[in-house]
Amino acid sequence: MSDVTTIFLNGVPGTDGMCNFARPVLFSSAAKWMEDELTNELFAPVKTLCPVGETPFAGEAEALHAVSLPDDTDYVLLIAAPMPELTAADFARAAIQHLACGNAATLLCCSGTAGTQSVLTDANAQVCGVGQGHGPKALHAVLFRTEALRDVLDEAQSLFDAVAKIAAKGGLCDTCTLPAVTEVVDGASAYQVQKDLTMRINLAHIANGVQIFAPEGTFIAPDAEIGAGAVILPGCLIRPGSKIGEGATIGPNTILEKAEIGARTSVNNSQVYESSVGADATVGPFAYIRPGCQVGDHTRIGDFVELKKAQIGNGTKVSHLTYIGDAEVGERVNFGCGTVVVNYDGYVKSKTIIGDDCFIGCNTNLVAPVTLGDRVFTAAGTTVTKDVPDGALTVARSRQTNIDGWNDARRARMAAKKDK
Repeated sequence: MSDVTTIFLNGVPGTDGMCNFARPVLFSSAAKWMEDELTNELFAPVKTLCPVGETPFAGEAEALHAVSLPDDTDYVLLIAAPMPELTAADFARAAIQHLACGNAATLLCCSGTAGTQSVLTDANAQVCGVGQGHGPKALHAVLFRTEALRDVLDEAQSLFDAVAKIAAKGGLCDTCTLPAVTEVVDGASAYQVQKDLTMRINLAHIANGVQIFAPEGTFIAPDAEIGAGAVILPGCLIRPGSKIGEGATIGPNTILEKAEIGARTSVNNSQVYESSVGADATVGPFAYIRPGCQVGDHTRIGDFVELKKAQIGNGTKVSHLTYIGDAEVGERVNFGCGTVVVNYDGYVKSKTIIGDDCFIGCNTNLVAPVTLGDRVFTAAGTTVTKDVPDGALTVARSRQTNIDGWNDARRARMAAKKDK
């Protein structure tokens, strides 16, 4: 069934003025959720009326009248309110039923309650419209035979009115009952849908062997991959494109985005963006790994450490209060507290290279571009501006001078002034 065109009647604003397809739902928009489900072998790519940013329609009737039906497709799926909870299998079931029954229109619905838009039928059980009452809840989505819709499109005031007009002309109209869903029509319904999708995703990971301490407060993108035995602590946002290895511990209060975390690695109270961290490593608390970083196995990225476009070799430890940017760091390097890679001169960002088994003393400044060989030792407080050969000690600071009694004399002078 490759000749189905899906059209979103976007541009119909809710009570707050926002178009419903544009409403945010768990790291995406309601439209994106549905596009992902409908982009498969049964349905053609989605067409959206009134893309976000364009002047919205006055209502559903105006949106319907703006539809341009394609000449090269036999069937059209029109959706006026997004339903991100529906899956590709749900839409496929409706399409298969529509074809098998030869319907002119198949109205998607779910089990409803009193006061909902309910499907109305005639004496022959033929769908003839939608009204208030009990019965199946009509959703704002209908699969039409293109020619049947073409006959009523100009005069229809809504999707439901189009179904009624097709039925009045003798077209066969029916329903397909789908799982109960919430249509996104305002901010409150978008929030409810997000809660439902969050629990669906989290419970699926739990079923696959992931321990999630607070499923209701942990937000995981639908494409995130999490290995069995991983632990997700409360307050985590695992955004699209993230991969977490088996046995890893994430959180609490951690953000991952397009991040790849190795097996048995811990990321605690930290943020990792578009970077990879190897196996058996520890990150945080309060570390910030910016895009373009590759952190090796058995590494330590500690508290208040920031990395940017940095390659960190296996076994290297960056324990605290350090910035490393535009750098290649070898294996088994130890960074003392307060180290800064000075990568930017106000105009150009330059590269720093550090070899294996180096010891970088506390409060070292590495002024790029600069290269340190293997086994280099920098003395605490050193500012390195020149390359350092293998195995060397580098010291760049003034020689210490002690002036005996200087501070005692100063204190005495200040005390005497205070007494006056």
